[in-house]
Amino acid sequence: MNSLNLILCAVSAAALDICIFVLIITAYREKKSSKKNWHEVSHDMELAEQGKIYELGCDEVLIGRHASADVRLPDLSVSRYHAMMTVSDGVWTIKDIGSKSGLFVNGELIREKVLSENDIIKLGNRRLIFRKRSDKRVR
Repeated sequence: MNSLNLILCAVSAAALDICIFVLIITAYREKKSSKKNWHEVSHDMELAEQGKIYELGCDEVLIGRHASADVRLPDLSVSRYHAMMTVSDGVWTIKDIGSKSGLFVNGELIREKVLSENDIIKLGNRRLIFRKRSDKRVR
């Protein structure tokens, strides 16, 4: 019985360590998110997908499946942290941040690319259009 208690104690300690690690990573991600420059950096651009519009209202936009992503795509073909979009002097860039299925712009597999209006961004099975902002505000 003592060896069973020791095993249960070791498993519990390992599970607790994993939970603490996940909390630390999540807290770090949230802290990083809160430091984003949330203003209308390029208010005339957005991502569109089948009637959904994702506003690009900060200078760094995380795209992925994870709940903390700025553009959340709840699809198993999309990595938790799939891509990062950044803007500098009005120029938007997209970068693959270690996705499993890759990042495509206009059918070309890319690691990083400067975006142009009407570029088609493919993440897993999802396709987003980088375009000028429309009047519709569906989210």
